[in-house]
Amino acid sequence: MSGWFDLGDVAVVPIVETPRLLIDPAEFFPGHPGVPTGWAAEAPWSEPGQLVFTMQAFLVVTPHERILVDACVGDGKPRARPEFDRLDSGWWQRFSATGLSAGDVSTVVFSHLHVDHVGWATRWSDGHWRPAFPKARHVLTAPEYDYWRSPAGAAAMTRTGDYLADSIEPVAEAGLLDLTPPDAELGPHVRLCPAPGHTPGNTAVLVTGSRARLLLTGDILHHPLQLMDPDTSTRYCVDPELSARTRRRTLDWLADTGTAMIPAHFAAPSAGRVDRHGSGFTFAPAVDLHRREAWPPR
Repeated sequence: MSGWFDLGDVAVVPIVETPRLLIDPAEFFPGHPGVPTGWAAEAPWSEPGQLVFTMQAFLVVTPHERILVDACVGDGKPRARPEFDRLDSGWWQRFSATGLSAGDVSTVVFSHLHVDHVGWATRWSDGHWRPAFPKARHVLTAPEYDYWRSPAGAAAMTRTGDYLADSIEPVAEAGLLDLTPPDAELGPHVRLCPAPGHTPGNTAVLVTGSRARLLLTGDILHHPLQLMDPDTSTRYCVDPELSARTRRRTLDWLADTGTAMIPAHFAAPSAGRVDRHGSGFTFAPAVDLHRREAWPPR
């Protein structure tokens, strides 16, 4: 474990699948000048000519619930992208190292239905993909589900492979899928926050503990270069202009309130606070929340 984040009576535990996925800036941000000058030395964020992305999920441990936010790519699944195809990542062993079993998870939240956020919702068993967390309600918004089951969503999946078929539909067929409003409260400590643009029903997840709050921003941001230039959306955003407005609105709120955030794909240290700087924002690690020992604390 690389550590966890202490909100008082709530803990947020990153469970990393792939710590450093290198991506050409032109793939994600076409037309953008690329890695800013001097960033090659910033080991957590970039390497020469490449951006660093992390694939991770987040376990939210409250006094009453165990909530998994997003579910990475998943192991053993056929995918068109070579880095995702039939992974053998060890993610499940890292989940088990938290001391929890699959049956302890009460809720799985999908911030949105992209291939790298849904995979561990199912595991291969007896010749079928079956729900990995059989006692959990699986939460996403109705606009998100409807879009990915539409002709437009099906066309968008051609670049990845049909991950709904092996990661979402088995959950729905088991009666575990719960379509919620984009601002649904999932309990006293966790609620969804509407964040459309990247996808139609995209959400963030606000986690509130007794001494701090933390916003799991999902894919509102993909990489720290979007802090410097919040108007830059990815080529994978369904509505790039709306995505940019959502990103700036979210960053303004974070700066105004001092709330810490963890984007889904920031390399560690992934939790931090933002402040305004010119037309963009700066990022400072939330060292006051970070606990470096393994979860659960001994």
